[in-house]
Amino acid sequence: MGDHLTSITFNDIAKLQQPRQSYLDILLFDEKEVQEKVSQSVPLVKVYFTRLEPRQKFFTDAQQQIPAISSLECAEIVLEEKCLYDLGDLGRAMCLTVGRYSHNHFRPFLGEEAKEMDPYVSREHGLIFLNEKRQVCYHDIGTFKKGSTNGTKLNDISLVKNEIMSWSASDYFGLGECTNVVRSNMRTSESKFKLRIQRLDN
Repeated sequence: MGDHLTSITFNDIAKLQQPRQSYLDILLFDEKEVQEKVSQSVPLVKVYFTRLEPRQKFFTDAQQQIPAISSLECAEIVLEEKCLYDLGDLGRAMCLTVGRYSHNHFRPFLGEEAKEMDPYVSREHGLIFLNEKRQVCYHDIGTFKKGSTNGTKLNDISLVKNEIMSWSASDYFGLGECTNVVRSNMRTSESKFKLRIQRLDN
């Protein structure tokens, strides 16, 4: 389901903050009019899902399966990128979902094998969408719609939980387990996974 075209009606956006078992009952998948709209449009926003990886790893075995030491110098690797389109004339907001469940567009795999996932990311962690004003919004939503268990960090500083926030291209949202890294010769802590956006309509 991670490649499906997902949307929500503008009227149903307010329902996202109501307690519910899952948001799947209010999301819409692969509607014909949405498919046609996307095929005839250019995207407004590109969303990147990244993971921090040590620049150097040292292993104790020849198969390089058992890491012994990892450097604090990290690279931010793009795992996935998806686009958002304006569906306003259909009364829809295009959505991208984040979490461990298989229907999500962005899933927090810990390695290239795509087997283990970060347990600090909820099964249905967050929702990204374009609102009626074509602003990118992020909702930390959680599996039981009371906010994700560990929340999401705006720029790895302020904790966001069960909130719908407008998203500037200069900001990022961090999620998952925190990792010690070195930035400008200073040791700091950052989320292992990050969500970033690029506006394509400027």
